[in-house]
Amino acid sequence: MVDYSSESAARAFSFGPFVLVPSKQLLLRDGIPIRIGGRALDLLTALVERQGELVTKRELVARVWPKTIVEEGNLKVNMTALRRVLGEGPGGFQYIATVFGRGYKFVATVESAIDPGDERAPHVVCGHHLPPVVQHVVGRSSDIATIRRELTRTRLVSIVGSGGIGKTTVAIAAARESAEHAVFIDLSTIGDSQFVPLAIASALGLNLSGSDPLATAIHAMRSQEKLLVFDNCEHLLSATASAVDRLMRGIDGLRILVTSREPLRMRNEHVYRLTGLECDPASDSSASDALKFAAIELFATRAYERANYELTDGHAPAVAEICRRLDGNALAIELAATQAAAFDPEQILRMLDDWLRLLRLEASDAPPRHQSLRATLDWSYSLLSDREARLLRCVSMFAGVFSTDAAAALSGYAPSDTLDLLAQLSAKSLVAVDVSAEEIIFRVLDATRNYGIERLRYFGEEEDLRLRHAEYVCRVLELAEEEWPQRPAGEWGDAYFRTLDDLRAALAWARRDPANGPMRIRLTVAGLLLWNHFSLTEECRSHVSQAVDEINAVGLAGTQAEMRLQAWLGGATMFTCGLMPQAVAAMKRALEIAERLGNTDYRVRCLRLIGVYELFSGENEAAIATLEQFSSLAAEEMPSASLEAEVALGIGHLFVGRLREVRERFEARHDNDLLEINDVQRVRYHVRYLSDRIVDVTNLLSHAQWLTGSPDAAIATAMSTVEYAQRTKHNLSLSNALSWVCPVFFLAGRSEDCERHVSMLDEQVRRNGFVVRRPVVSFYRHALACASDSISIDAVRGLDQALSEFRATGHLARMPFYLSVYAEALARSGLLNEARVAIKAALDRARAKNDLWCMPEILRIKASILRLEGHAEDAGAFLKTSLDMAREMGALSWMLRTAIDLARLWQVGSRTEEAHAVLSATFGMFREGFLTHDLMMASDLLASLGKRKS
Repeated sequence: MVDYSSESAARAFSFGPFVLVPSKQLLLRDGIPIRIGGRALDLLTALVERQGELVTKRELVARVWPKTIVEEGNLKVNMTALRRVLGEGPGGFQYIATVFGRGYKFVATVESAIDPGDERAPHVVCGHHLPPVVQHVVGRSSDIATIRRELTRTRLVSIVGSGGIGKTTVAIAAARESAEHAVFIDLSTIGDSQFVPLAIASALGLNLSGSDPLATAIHAMRSQEKLLVFDNCEHLLSATASAVDRLMRGIDGLRILVTSREPLRMRNEHVYRLTGLECDPASDSSASDALKFAAIELFATRAYERANYELTDGHAPAVAEICRRLDGNALAIELAATQAAAFDPEQILRMLDDWLRLLRLEASDAPPRHQSLRATLDWSYSLLSDREARLLRCVSMFAGVFSTDAAAALSGYAPSDTLDLLAQLSAKSLVAVDVSAEEIIFRVLDATRNYGIERLRYFGEEEDLRLRHAEYVCRVLELAEEEWPQRPAGEWGDAYFRTLDDLRAALAWARRDPANGPMRIRLTVAGLLLWNHFSLTEECRSHVSQAVDEINAVGLAGTQAEMRLQAWLGGATMFTCGLMPQAVAAMKRALEIAERLGNTDYRVRCLRLIGVYELFSGENEAAIATLEQFSSLAAEEMPSASLEAEVALGIGHLFVGRLREVRERFEARHDNDLLEINDVQRVRYHVRYLSDRIVDVTNLLSHAQWLTGSPDAAIATAMSTVEYAQRTKHNLSLSNALSWVCPVFFLAGRSEDCERHVSMLDEQVRRNGFVVRRPVVSFYRHALACASDSISIDAVRGLDQALSEFRATGHLARMPFYLSVYAEALARSGLLNEARVAIKAALDRARAKNDLWCMPEILRIKASILRLEGHAEDAGAFLKTSLDMAREMGALSWMLRTAIDLARLWQVGSRTEEAHAVLSATFGMFREGFLTHDLMMASDLLASLGKRKS
């Protein structure tokens, strides 16, 4: 017996292939961590510590739930799940024995072990991203080996077979043995083909906001050798085949394993047809001979797990006949085996025969294996009590996992009764239980779920249950929204992530009948926060767009529901598709409703969104007017939004040339109180405004610092902005930071830093689908090439293409600056006519949109083009105007560039003293940055002018 003490509780225990480390809440089998929850581990620890002793139910409940009153069903369900995880011991026994009516004993031999975290212990390798399967897959070793072999020969293998035949089990086992990195993609909960790409990206753990999840997935895996397992594809064959084809064309090292009732029918697809388990053909075999056949072994194994049943010579013929009648279908055999606790094999066979005959009379055109599975499900269902049967029908509504409370909500039973009933359904293999989390979670297997829905239709209950399920999803998500402002973001996400599958299923049902329009609207509104918390922006946009189209038909025009939908539609469209007119139209409609309803939160939100839209559409004056409204409203009625108002307005002021004011204000903001913002506030801001507020402030500050003549400070701020954004692990914020720091490094002449951050932004664009940032990557990549000594015409044309991409997404902020860079590149390439056209467009747009922040630079480049055309006097006039404008707005860095060009112009015209004076005066204003490109150039020119002057 193991000593029961606090000291021993901190040790590791070994039994069979397992090692238990209580202090680390860790259970390993053959060195691999097993997915199991804290409650189940506490139960196991309590039993292992008292190996061989009876541990009463009361003791176990007190140990595992010390401060909670729980029903005995909790203990029963956790114990059932724990036994499944452990499987059989080396001698075929169960590790945990039941002492009827009293408690449990741990009956295996337990020894002390080395903690795997100890330096003496072997390194533990993390498991695959695959769901757990039974420890011993009965009768499938040959199938698994063949599939593994095919995966080395071809990149696409499809396991095809009837429902319940064991495709998923075999696929998981083969994947676990075939690849170090395997990812499981369960399509059974996806009802709409448009969400297949999102399911793939989600399974890969990608944080998505863009409109092309597959492109993101391809980029993320481009240099990896992964195995993807697509499970339950038969209802989405076309969409799955399309996604698989694109993935395989985009990723050379990718292998794919598919399970489906039908092949994908793709070129180079190897189809492996999984047949039933081998049955004993003889009618008089002994138990030992019968157990050599996989079907009988499976029956005997599951019957022993459920009822300690042991196959005898007398029962072997009946069990063999059961397996033959069920055509070796694994699920059907397991369901039959669960009845061994109540009936002997001869009784089971007689009942099964009745069901098989009945089914063949009702559906003689069905394939034999489908008949056998259906008959087994019919038979298992017929043995349920009325309450068990009704609960099974109710929980078949859940698309994914569900809790006891969720099942109680749909059935109307008390939670304690529901838990007992679920325990009974789990014992009969009709409901799977997972205790890998603190809360007990259940799931109805796919074949059983479809059967349960058929039973709902038969009893005329489906529509009522669908409606109740949708109402339940709404209530859960509406409660989630109430909790969101106070609950820690990670905890909130963990609690409500599993609701996504049910939200999708409820929306798919509501979409089938126009009469469900009001419920569809309610579901969509309820899902807004969930989608955006997990950055599922494109999924959100798709559902919201459809809901907005139906708003009039369901009589909800002008309501709070429309206001919320229009606001989210505007923001999601702006982010995923660009600055499109339909985006701002949606925002303005939401604002109109918010003002009529007096909803301050959405008035503030919409004013900011509209202002940002106007800013990045290049409409500076309109943006400032809108953002001043936002700022005033926030100050009066929502002080928590004041910083957002200040940041957005600061961008507008920067663009119109109020550089000193912006720098002073945001340096003070950064130094004083910005860093006191707590993590909860930051996450709330992420979801509401799509970026981190510290990132927003420092982005703006780095630009103001460079423009006002502090290049070193600007570079340092830019670097720290990116470092901070990376720590937030919020991809939208990092993308935002990178798109702002690239121009800082470019302007400062830090080509290597600029190229590195452009590459980082490119990675974000590809990985997360941030298409609105793609033109930024393209522009600065080609701008760097054009700034080099060996400028190429391809680089110049690349700039032109980037400008077209900006226009296509409606992203016209900084367009005068982009045009001026393009014009300068054209001029350096000798294309003066095209350069003249481009710089005129830059000047015209800057004047029309009051884009004054870069006007001195545009005038400087205009002067350089005039000089190349031989108009030195006109060039000088433009340079003087540029210098005066830069001086007036405090744009010291533009002043320096203009002073350099003016000094060169006068140097050529033998006005050396004037050239030295103008450059010396500007150079003398700098207090830092003497190793940056422009200042070093100015220093060299001053030295040259000084020599000539003397």
